[in-house]
Amino acid sequence: MKVLLTGATGYIGSAVSDHLAAAGHQVVALTRGAEPQPGRGWHAQLVGDTADPGSLAGAVTPEIEAVIHLAPPSGDMDVDAAVIEALATPLRGTGRPFVYTSGVWVLGATGEAQEVGEETPTDPIDIVGYRPRIEERVLAEAAEGVRAVVVRPGIVYGRGGGIPALLVDRARRQGTPEYYGEEGVRWPTVHVDDLAELFVAAVERAEAGTVWHGVGESAVPVRDLARAAGRAAGVLAAPHVVAVEQAAEVFGPLFADALALDQSVSGAAARTALGWQPSRPRAVAELVSGSYRPVEVFGAPEGPETETQVAAIRRLVAEVEHAQQNELVDRFLSVFRRQDPVWTTGHGKRLSGFEEIAAFTHKVLPGAMAESTAVYDVERVLFLKPDVAVVNVRQQAVRHDGTRITDRPEGRPFYVLVKEDGTWRVGAAQNTVVAD
Repeated sequence: MKVLLTGATGYIGSAVSDHLAAAGHQVVALTRGAEPQPGRGWHAQLVGDTADPGSLAGAVTPEIEAVIHLAPPSGDMDVDAAVIEALATPLRGTGRPFVYTSGVWVLGATGEAQEVGEETPTDPIDIVGYRPRIEERVLAEAAEGVRAVVVRPGIVYGRGGGIPALLVDRARRQGTPEYYGEEGVRWPTVHVDDLAELFVAAVERAEAGTVWHGVGESAVPVRDLARAAGRAAGVLAAPHVVAVEQAAEVFGPLFADALALDQSVSGAAARTALGWQPSRPRAVAELVSGSYRPVEVFGAPEGPETETQVAAIRRLVAEVEHAQQNELVDRFLSVFRRQDPVWTTGHGKRLSGFEEIAAFTHKVLPGAMAESTAVYDVERVLFLKPDVAVVNVRQQAVRHDGTRITDRPEGRPFYVLVKEDGTWRVGAAQNTVVAD
């Protein structure tokens, strides 16, 4: 299909554009200016501004087979309704899809209800106060022969952006992770690339008059997200909760209320009816060892394939951390290749061969984390060959609550990884303690 996409240059729009193109669709991007956008992979670019509904006249030509409206709301209900009118009117009687982007904030606080679905009545917080009426305006187009669909994303993360990036920035600026409202606040979350795949599914096969929740995880404790954001910022400290009134001084009262909103929202309907399958790392994992913590990469070209391999390497190092922290001997040993691995411990003990490494691990790992543990962060990756990588890791001692033990020296693990049957494994490793 030839798809008109508003908000195509934005955080979500960029991902949706990528996935539409990957699915074989032609993206016609609506942008405020005519400046070329090289590297976007668009089929065409049109000039128009959703803050000025009059500028959209003629944007939906007979060749446009679908519209996805991702541009943010203007803050004026009449303007937003006029935008819907301008974009949807040319589609009437055609059965062509019009997909509108709303959000789960229209549901308000879900209270004791767990994983509320699309049938739940709206109770919007002030920042999205009129948006349910825009949703109704969109869905009314189904009676006019438009395949009108509403998608409500959760809190979007991934690609280093979204609201979680704000948590990372605040942790870096304040020197401590923070979250807002009350201790138990939860956010429904979705990875931006998983969400983009839901938009593709919606434009391809969602029925007219339907609403879909774009939620990968229904209720992630924001305290956990804040701790992970601190990790991404290099701040190993316990997160603290900030009162809404105090947060309002920084973000304004409307956004502060949104950040403090406690919700549990289900995305199951889209999985069942549309075949949507969220598959990216969960929110906490993405913050800890994903796109929010940059890695220096050498010896490989920039591009998706290198990003995929680096992500796989980060997952291996995260597995080392998880196995160490939880004293899981077999999980720890699974990261080593079976053929002649070599490991030099932080105390200088040389271990050669899998059996020797296994015997040592069975002896020392159980009980080793009784008083403290460590976190492992990938800092540099050098690809010597496509299937051989050298990895620099920063190891920091932490208490079980994740706070840094400042009087313990850091480690600098050095891994030589080999990819066997598509899986990275440790061929050689040395853990060097950093002395003051």
